[in-house]
Amino acid sequence: MVTVCAPDLTPELAMKFGVEPCRLITFGRHAPQPHSIKTLADIGLTNAKRGVDAVAYIQFVRRLRPTWAVVPDKFADFRATLALWFRYSQSVAKHTQPIFVAQEFHKPRVLHALIDLCQLGVERVALPMRVHPDAPCSRESHLCAERAERALRALCGMTSHVHLLGPALRSVRILRSALKHCERQGTAASFDTMAYRRAPNALIKKQLGGRWQPRNRQEATVMLEAWLRQALL
Repeated sequence: MVTVCAPDLTPELAMKFGVEPCRLITFGRHAPQPHSIKTLADIGLTNAKRGVDAVAYIQFVRRLRPTWAVVPDKFADFRATLALWFRYSQSVAKHTQPIFVAQEFHKPRVLHALIDLCQLGVERVALPMRVHPDAPCSRESHLCAERAERALRALCGMTSHVHLLGPALRSVRILRSALKHCERQGTAASFDTMAYRRAPNALIKKQLGGRWQPRNRQEATVMLEAWLRQALL
């Protein structure tokens, strides 16, 4: 069963689509709070680009005690991200299951290095899917999905868990079979999203009174349900 992480996902909504529910909590955007379902802590794209206070983030993870936490990474820089992994992954691992963010995974040399890392014991890998250095995935969803599918086919069966960071709706549609392939290979598959917080179509916009974004948790849940339905989960 694929795990879906979103700020507004409830167990009841997850059951409708046959997915495992998970709460996405982004550093600096959401305060730690009690949780009854699985949780994923992430530093967020902005922090990956400009740099994050790793000590403060690890303290955040310690308070939150999520199911998984992304280890600090550097946008579009595999080598720098690898250095951050060696520096901070053990600190994160004291409080949760750490996830390595595979920056530049679409490059063949990086994919080969990822395979080596998995063989050396890296158990959880995340593929950035919101934006690539040369492609905004919201507009280039097919390109980003093709890159992710190649990586999934190579990594699944070699690592225990593969996660997609913020894939576009169309990318999720394309990658459904690859995610199921991962599960058949014994690798847990998951993705997170906040993209649903902008109405996915004119009908949902009309239901929200002509607004593109929700005013409250109830409206956000309605938008998430529409997003998941369009993802054909």
